[in-house]
Amino acid sequence: MKNYLYAFVFLYCFLLGGINFNTLKSQTIQNTDTLLNLSANPNDSITIHYIGCSGFFIRKGNKVVVTDPYFSNKKASTFLFGTLTNKSNIEPEVKSLMGSVFFDIIKDSLDHSGLIKALLISHAHVDHYGDVPYLFHNRYFNEDTVKIIGSTTTQYYLGGDEIPEPNTIRSVENSASTVSAEGKWIYINNGIRVLPIIGEHPAHLRILGINIHFVPRKNEKKNIRHKYWRKYTSGQTLCYLIDFLNDDGSINFRIYHNSSGSNSPYGLPAQSVLNQHPVDIAMLCVASYNLVKNYPEGMVRYLKPTHIITSHWEDFLNRSINELKIKPKDVPANNINKFFNRLDKVILELNSGTTYIRPNVNTTIDYFYSNTNK
Repeated sequence: MKNYLYAFVFLYCFLLGGINFNTLKSQTIQNTDTLLNLSANPNDSITIHYIGCSGFFIRKGNKVVVTDPYFSNKKASTFLFGTLTNKSNIEPEVKSLMGSVFFDIIKDSLDHSGLIKALLISHAHVDHYGDVPYLFHNRYFNEDTVKIIGSTTTQYYLGGDEIPEPNTIRSVENSASTVSAEGKWIYINNGIRVLPIIGEHPAHLRILGINIHFVPRKNEKKNIRHKYWRKYTSGQTLCYLIDFLNDDGSINFRIYHNSSGSNSPYGLPAQSVLNQHPVDIAMLCVASYNLVKNYPEGMVRYLKPTHIITSHWEDFLNRSINELKIKPKDVPANNINKFFNRLDKVILELNSGTTYIRPNVNTTIDYFYSNTNK
């Protein structure tokens, strides 16, 4: 029975990898590096580079946070029969791309100077975790300075990939925020703190009202490295609040990051946390939005962000980042135009001045804003 299921899922993924169901109509794609003002009289700035899926480089001065770095954009069949990217098996063109992106953001193809302070992994699917072993062991991250945050399941995979425990922060979901609990902040250094939030991963497909997940959702219980990606479980999905701090410890800038849409109240921090400082930028996943309820409306109403960056909207299956940069394609089986129409509607309803952008892969946005403590 399991083999029939794999065959069905493979056929479905193969079709999705080769067919683009949606045209790009309603919402303009930001395809070039740009500057955006978040306030009328800005006196500070932050740089955000979108690498695709839920991957971002976030740079504030000499401090960088990276989320879900995925460059490989493998074929759909990889999810069933592909092996994990290891220390040496990455394609030459992907290796070149990695070096060029790192150089664009940190001015070095490898992080020799240790600018990247934190790597946040939302869950252990291939398009969120898959390139991490290669990136770490080939020194794209500086092992003396980077801290890796993820669920217990993700930590077990890091252990199976021989990533040292001093580089990982463990058991973070045990003290993560929920709507009813503030949770515990993780202080990376005196300039960055991170709050994990209990999130949720939607189904990949719904047929006749039945939700179908292509990979397991259980939690791992030991350091392990599987042969095939179909054996990798997502574990607990996490969202994050990322605070960049002023010298006096006050909040300079706040970013919310999610990698997948969630049924409320999953993905939402406690209101008392938001009362401390508003969300300046919310990074919201587009893929599978139609398989959760009240998304993105509920999240936008709750977070009330100043600005939204939409992510995970592009069809990354077997399409290189360079190819997508030239000819963007929507993620299959999602009516992306409907998502943005709904986003427009809730922003209009709130009348809060919230703005949003849909960046293409490998695009940098420099945001300028007002830091009241500066």
